[in-house]
Amino acid sequence: MPQVGAPLRSWCGRIALAVASVSLAYAIVTAGVAMTWRVGLLGAAALGALGLAFRYVPAFDPLGRVRWRLPLTDGRKSCALTFDDGPTAATGAVLDILAAEQIPATFFVIGANVERHPALVRRAQAEGHAVGIHGMTHARLASAPASMIAGQVDGVSDALSRAGVTHARVYRTPHGIKSPRVFEVARRRGLTLWAWSRGVWDTDRPAPDLIVRRATRGARAGMVLLLHDGRGDEAEPDTSAMVAALPRIVRELKRRGFAFVRLADV
Repeated sequence: MPQVGAPLRSWCGRIALAVASVSLAYAIVTAGVAMTWRVGLLGAAALGALGLAFRYVPAFDPLGRVRWRLPLTDGRKSCALTFDDGPTAATGAVLDILAAEQIPATFFVIGANVERHPALVRRAQAEGHAVGIHGMTHARLASAPASMIAGQVDGVSDALSRAGVTHARVYRTPHGIKSPRVFEVARRRGLTLWAWSRGVWDTDRPAPDLIVRRATRGARAGMVLLLHDGRGDEAEPDTSAMVAALPRIVRELKRRGFAFVRLADV
C-alpha cells in the first residue's frame, strides 16, 4: 500500500511522545506522596507540556495569535499555496507554473537567498504574489534572544528593500518555532504570524506522486499548504520533486473547486 501520510520518523516521534506522556502521568498518579503533591506535579507537567507545544507546534498558541487556516466566511472553497526557504534557482520554475495556472501564492523568503536571487523575488512580486518574511537564515528561534530575532526579521526586510521589493506583513518562522520574544518582535513590526494546516514533507524529496497525494487527499476549504522552493540554508537545493508535483497539485485542487488566495489578502 503506498505511503500517503506523515513519514515514518514523524509517526515514531508522535508515538514516543504519547508513551512518555502517559508514563509520566501514571508515575505521578501512583507516586507514594500526598494528593496535593500529586496534583501539583500533574499541574507542573501539564504546564511544561503546554510550554513545549507553544514553542514547537507551529499552529498552537493559547492566545490565538498564530494564523494557520483561512476563514470560511466568504462562501468560497479557498486554499493558499505557500512556499518557504526561497528564492532559489527552482523558484523560476515555480513561478512559471503559477503563471500558467493563473493563481497567486505566498513566498516566505530567506534573506541570504534574496541576496543570491534578487531578480526572482522581484519577478514574484511583479507577477502578483505575496512576499513574506521567513528569516535572514533558517535559524531556529525557540531560545533566541530578541536581538537575534529582530536581526533575522530586519535582515530579510533590508535584503528585500535592496532588491526593490516591499514585503507583505506576513511572517513565518523557520520550522514554525516560536517564543514570546518572536511575538514581541512581530508585533512591533506589524507582522502577522502564519503557520500552516497541511505540510507534505517535500524537503525529504519523496516521489512526486507521494507529494501530490499528501497535498490533495482530503483537502478541505481553508487549507494553507506548506511547500518549499528551497531547503533551509542550502544555496543550491534539490526541489525537483516538488516542482514536478506542483502542476498536478494545482490542477487537482482546481478540479475540486478550490480558489487560490494570498495570505497577505486574508
